[in-house]
Amino acid sequence: MIAVKCPNYNPYHLVVFYFVGSEKSITSAAEKLCLTQPSVTHHIKCLEKAASVKLLDVKRKRVHLTHAGEGLFSYAAEVYRQLIGAEKFLEDLKEARLHVGIAMNFSSTAASAASSFEKRCPRVKLIVKNAPSFEVAQDVLNSHVELGVVVSTDYAIPELRSVTISAGGKGVFVASPSNHIFRKEDIKLSDLCEYPLILGPETSAMRRLVFNKFEAEGLKLNNLVALVAAEVNTVELAMNLVENGKGIGFFYIRNIEKEVSEGRLRVIPLSDDMRIGTDVLIRRDAVLSPIAEKFISLLRVAFQNGRYG
Repeated sequence: MIAVKCPNYNPYHLVVFYFVGSEKSITSAAEKLCLTQPSVTHHIKCLEKAASVKLLDVKRKRVHLTHAGEGLFSYAAEVYRQLIGAEKFLEDLKEARLHVGIAMNFSSTAASAASSFEKRCPRVKLIVKNAPSFEVAQDVLNSHVELGVVVSTDYAIPELRSVTISAGGKGVFVASPSNHIFRKEDIKLSDLCEYPLILGPETSAMRRLVFNKFEAEGLKLNNLVALVAAEVNTVELAMNLVENGKGIGFFYIRNIEKEVSEGRLRVIPLSDDMRIGTDVLIRRDAVLSPIAEKFISLLRVAFQNGRYG
């Protein structure tokens, strides 16, 4: 049997030490912790006794960390952060909430999953934030949301792991039916560079997919940026601008199905398809709740039912 090592130090002593070190004052720390000053002093002395090292110097009522205290402070800060995180996790379980970030391009498909989730879990409050994919990734990293539904790409954040939801839906370039590009008989990807582009902001993964595709054709990034006529934060605004002849847009095909069928937008025929994968991002150190796992399973169903091309 492998022996399990238990901590020799009381975590609450470390929390008190963190507040004293942050406030540089026993009085202020006591106020923040709703403790008496003698109680705060007692916690610090217990920690120093257990460690057999002096952690604080108090001069004229001002606290100064010793060399050992400075070294311990970052660990105490992490203990405090983890305890607050655990507390939030347990409170969220009581309140039955699920915070989800969803990339703007997947709003309509994810809405189907959200509707199914609310029917199956009526006591759970689903809180959704729509944002560009790279912004959603940062929200997951900072624990602002538990799950992030994003376009599949490399977000270069080792603290996050991804779960594949869809291997790839179809992405299409569209324009107003009156756009001059449709006068060409054989439209190539390079032909699109003659027209202004309507794309998302720099935090949009869809924009990155478009740039990567053009760069594969030999265009440089600076030239591509110059082609962007408008950067928009919503799919609806992008579609409106394209419909009114302001440029060419790139969309997940499910988002523009209605507009194409009504003749308000027209898909630009290209020889090769562009595929848009869908992932869910999760912190590697996070414990996935059952309600989060349920939402992920419903997302898979929604994207499976909405697969095109």
